[in-house]
Amino acid sequence: MVRDLGGDALAVPVDVTDEASVRDAVAVGESWRGSIDIVVNAAGIYRVGPFAEITFASWDLVHDINLRGTFAVCQAVLPGMISRRRGSIVNLASISGRTKATLAAPSYVASKAGVIGLTMSLAMQTAPHGVRVNAVAPGPTETEMILGLAPEMVEALVRTIPIGRLATTDEVASAIVFLVSDRSGSTTGETLNINGGAFMI
Repeated sequence: MVRDLGGDALAVPVDVTDEASVRDAVAVGESWRGSIDIVVNAAGIYRVGPFAEITFASWDLVHDINLRGTFAVCQAVLPGMISRRRGSIVNLASISGRTKATLAAPSYVASKAGVIGLTMSLAMQTAPHGVRVNAVAPGPTETEMILGLAPEMVEALVRTIPIGRLATTDEVASAIVFLVSDRSGSTTGETLNINGGAFMI
């Protein structure tokens, strides 16, 4: 898609649960363009089920990808950003990490609340160095993960949204573009809600 629009792109496979894999991917990116100035941490998984049925292995996997993976990428890219005194990171959180959880997914909820806390902590530490760290908290969105749920579950989610529909991926992407752009140059430590007003309920 990037090339179709006249840009240049490099795809690098990375396992965010593996520190060495993350460091290697960052090194490839930095050698390709000389620096990494924008990072969007979007890796994430979802596990639904009553808390009594969650295994420790399932809990650990969700946190390893959603929270630990976000930390690993941030830790790998921040030294370069700090040394250059520029950079912007956007972490994918969720409305589930800020307010009521609409589905039984305690491991996901806890991991996304952790992403929000991590975002604020990193923003505080990096602000004096010209680096910004923010997050977006989408509500139910037209993703494969949500659309793959049973129709009645999707309908139940839509009923919790004041505007009466799922968010689109373009709407989430537009918020991310704003946060990484110079138009949000004084914004850091913020978690931007993109959930059709569901955060208010």
